[in-house]
Amino acid sequence: MKPGSFQPMLPVDEPLVDERGYRHEIKWDGFRCLAYLEGNKVCLCSRGGRSLNARFPQIAADLAQKDLQAVLDGEIVAFNAQGRADFGLLKAGSKAKHMRYAVFDILSWQGKNLCQQPWWQRRDLLEGTVSSSGFILLSPLLPFTLEECLSAAKERGWEGIVSKHEQSPYLPGTRSAWWRKRKILRSLDGVVVGIRMRGSQVRSFALGLYLPAGPLCYVGSVGSGLNQADREFLQQAAALLAVEHPALSNPPKDDGSWIWFRPHLVAEVQFLEITPQLRLRHPVFLRFRMDKNPEECLVEGEVH
Repeated sequence: MKPGSFQPMLPVDEPLVDERGYRHEIKWDGFRCLAYLEGNKVCLCSRGGRSLNARFPQIAADLAQKDLQAVLDGEIVAFNAQGRADFGLLKAGSKAKHMRYAVFDILSWQGKNLCQQPWWQRRDLLEGTVSSSGFILLSPLLPFTLEECLSAAKERGWEGIVSKHEQSPYLPGTRSAWWRKRKILRSLDGVVVGIRMRGSQVRSFALGLYLPAGPLCYVGSVGSGLNQADREFLQQAAALLAVEHPALSNPPKDDGSWIWFRPHLVAEVQFLEITPQLRLRHPVFLRFRMDKNPEECLVEGEVH
């Protein structure tokens, strides 16, 4: 198959009410990748159709040694020292340690398009074709109920769960309810240390946590989840809390759009993960915590 012949099928972010007929897999936190294999010729294609060969040559070389005529679907993942997938490590590209191509589907075999075959048939063929070795990982199926899988995901630090119906065809470029995803989201309480303005409107707020030594550490900006009433509240708070300099050990670059606050207001935010550099990924505002003192918002208490 010519590279770029397929686009990845995508799951919907909808609850799975009846899990009969569905099988569950780990939702990997990495780069989605379609691998086009023509013997020793390999093309790794990103979700947007760009070649990833130069960025991950070890994976391309490992797949080339398998001498297959196939198109595989999977995720390039890097694992940290604790064995957890860490998206931030992929920035190092080929220098990332403990990197794997987690394969979870096969779209073509020996020149035959398999997309209309049910998922279970493709999975059987995949398990007979690909094994976990070197830089390749056959993405495991989870032999548990959905709730048990979600509990395991929380305990082991996975990004979430993907549930796929056994009769699902592969629908290239389509987001379909044949596949469902559930992300494991966490929350924390942090100190609102400033607001960023766009004209006369509040764009986002800066969030901080107290380090063990005492100073506030900037952990990210939050704009998602704020409604108009929340933005108006923050703008009104500026009249009472504004200070000249940020109360942060590592403030973000100030281009003149920030109004800094003295530590007083606490907000609860939901997020996907916090990086080793203490930055929130995909934070979303939930509510203001009028019942909590800023001194209670500690890195050691909120980050696990």
